[in-house]
Amino acid sequence: MNYQTTVTAQEPIVITIGNFDGIHRGHQRLLHELRALAVTLGCKPVLLTFEPHTLAVVRPHVPLQCLTSLEEKLALARRYGGVEDYIVIQFTPQVAAMSARQFLDELRAAFDLKGLVVGENFSLGHNREGNIAFLQGYGAEHGLVVRALPLEEIRGVRVSSTEIRALVSAGRIAEAADLLGHPLLLSGIVVHGDHRGRLLGFPTANIVPEPFRLLPANGIYAARVAVEEAGMSDVFSSPHVYKSAVNVGIRPNFPSKRPLVEAYLLDVELDLYGKRILVEFIARLRDEQRFDSIDALKEQMAADVEQVRQIL
Repeated sequence: MNYQTTVTAQEPIVITIGNFDGIHRGHQRLLHELRALAVTLGCKPVLLTFEPHTLAVVRPHVPLQCLTSLEEKLALARRYGGVEDYIVIQFTPQVAAMSARQFLDELRAAFDLKGLVVGENFSLGHNREGNIAFLQGYGAEHGLVVRALPLEEIRGVRVSSTEIRALVSAGRIAEAADLLGHPLLLSGIVVHGDHRGRLLGFPTANIVPEPFRLLPANGIYAARVAVEEAGMSDVFSSPHVYKSAVNVGIRPNFPSKRPLVEAYLLDVELDLYGKRILVEFIARLRDEQRFDSIDALKEQMAADVEQVRQIL
């Protein structure tokens, strides 16, 4: 297996394994339990994940849109799970074909593995043969501590990336954030657009999302936008955060061939081209719509900005 990691072969580690798309509340609980086990065993807690998402390889014919990029996932694990270290395995058809035993044997050959924390419905390996019963047996055989946690629920709703994706697709971002345990986010490099916003008096920072990325339903959103500056380790730790009105969609008055994310930062004029920004969606204001005149569009944009001020 090919992988990237922040840990050495000599460091004793405990791991949790999964796609961890979104780093939602269920994932965060796993990470917190992982840290507790690491303290008990005197080990380093490590998140093991895959790139690309396993379903992109196992079910390539089924369209998959993700809540987070790899970079975002690792940053969220640090911020909300307190886990700094990772192993990112390049997921290929060859890795997908490995048995659970072969996969774990290769991990143990490469790392000093002492324990594993997973959800009670977890399984790994070809045909998902590595269920909890298998893992517990394997752990007893090799001296590994295996902990399986009950699935997380909020008000009777099971927390899962699948459920959150459905909410995001419907534009129900407040409900999605409730299950995530943090705002829905999107990061990217600001690119040049057609400068329509500037001509209308509302210059925007534009991001072209990657094809695999799930966006909230087309519409206007209140958001916070963080800006990465020179010398920062990443945009997630940036102190430069601005209230923003964000358009997601194709701009009916000036149609785009592909969905865009355009953020108008309130009360500031910055040269953001080529810089990375982080958009945290807070509230949905309205649907995207076509206006009969440019003046009507500008009037609505001004009203959107005022609504953002009230929300944020």
